[in-house]
Amino acid sequence: MFRVPRDPLYRSISRRRFLELGGGAATALGAGSIAVGLNSVITRRPVYAASSDDAKWKQYAGSKLVFMSENTPPSFAIRDNLKPFYDLTGIEVEILTDDLPVVQQKVGIDLRSGKADFHLNYVQDKPIGAPFADFYADLMRFAGDDTLPQDPEGVADEAWFENFLTACGRMYSGERIIAFPYDCAVACTFYRQDLFEKYSKDFEADHGYRLEFTPDTTWKQLYEFAAFFKKLREAGQDVPYGYAQHHGSFAWTTQLDIQRMLFAHGRWIDFDIDDKLGSKTPGPTNWGDETSVFIMEKFREQAEVCHPDNLANGTLQLNTVYQAGQIAMQVQYHEFAASIEDENTSRAAGGKTAYAACPKGEPSWIKNGGPAVNGCNCGIGGIGINANASEDLQRAAYIFAVWATSRDTQFNVLKGVGGTPTRKSVLDIPEVQAARQRPTSMPNALTFEAVYDIGIRDPNFVLGPKIPEANEYHQIILTEVQKCVSGKQTAEEACLAIKEQVDDLHDL
Repeated sequence: MFRVPRDPLYRSISRRRFLELGGGAATALGAGSIAVGLNSVITRRPVYAASSDDAKWKQYAGSKLVFMSENTPPSFAIRDNLKPFYDLTGIEVEILTDDLPVVQQKVGIDLRSGKADFHLNYVQDKPIGAPFADFYADLMRFAGDDTLPQDPEGVADEAWFENFLTACGRMYSGERIIAFPYDCAVACTFYRQDLFEKYSKDFEADHGYRLEFTPDTTWKQLYEFAAFFKKLREAGQDVPYGYAQHHGSFAWTTQLDIQRMLFAHGRWIDFDIDDKLGSKTPGPTNWGDETSVFIMEKFREQAEVCHPDNLANGTLQLNTVYQAGQIAMQVQYHEFAASIEDENTSRAAGGKTAYAACPKGEPSWIKNGGPAVNGCNCGIGGIGINANASEDLQRAAYIFAVWATSRDTQFNVLKGVGGTPTRKSVLDIPEVQAARQRPTSMPNALTFEAVYDIGIRDPNFVLGPKIPEANEYHQIILTEVQKCVSGKQTAEEACLAIKEQVDDLHDL
């Protein structure tokens, strides 16, 4: 496909040959060889601060990098449209994609083994960034290098949406940035506006208020909406179930599901730590307190009026259930709007779906004296650089990271496959502003009010917990929540079981 240079500083070698060399392949591969990546090729042309921008972009022409990423829209779009980057830089990038748990496992092995098979990683904030933070390069070292191309908008906090750089880039302290925001999945409410309008009078006759979503719609009202649709269905009407939760095998999204509801009621958090930065020593968990037990019970009650396959629905399955017209509401991640609006595959397309902020806390449910907020959480996928790679591989990887997170690239991804921008400036583009209203050529833009104007802003946004054992924590939550929802234990038993296991996880 792309040419292999005649005189690379680092040559790609087979895994068997690498092991035969015992990893100490420097002398065998030629002068200057360090930290060989099994699929990497690197060539270097000297540049200086006074060199042209073109020379800075092309200083590693003839090189090859490998990027391991989750199978997200931006990764698919960039993978299929790498020619502009190759034309700009001469660098070949192989983008490998897989489900997030598989990516987490593969990059974890690569990072902890001291290897650099994957020079660029998809750094999802909690599942990857939190456990592997120490294995990534500090990107600010390259951001201050005038021999590298830089984004004209910069990479400081103000270039990104509120909280995004800290979400994926800062782990446990503000001193290092290990990833630039690459794509995001922010929770918001998807609901069948056509059905809400059709049945609003009947609902109002029973409950005294309209069947509608507003920024002040509470979790208590969402329960009443769901129970109403279930009642209609049981009476023989041809309507979908009202709601469904994320209870499938993907532990992280189950944790995010109940976290939203907990945070909405008094801004409850799992540990008494800085929620944005996280902590390597989080101390005792707050699970088992009055708030967690009460909301866990409400979460269980909510499950009783959900779609009957509730326990089997992970994030992808839940979206499929909604597209099939089997539920009238879901709290889902805004990157899925593009699929919802596809009239070829979705019964919820064609203006039937509306998008709103996550439900607000019900004041009468708050036990800790905190405020009622539109509790919203997310996954901010960053792009980070494996610190095991050689200096030149890291520099070449930085060039790709700058290009992949630029305004123009994000805009092209949004237009092409429905990406989720992380740079503020993308929303200032007139085409994007117009796309926020129907009719639209960028369906994900229909969610931008709920997500960027409300959800990600304080006091609504909850990120953590960022802890080294994040994935073990998510699994504990999944197991105990499923037991509670399925009636195998009470809400109090579930919360106390979570506390015992999580505190034990941290040797407390």
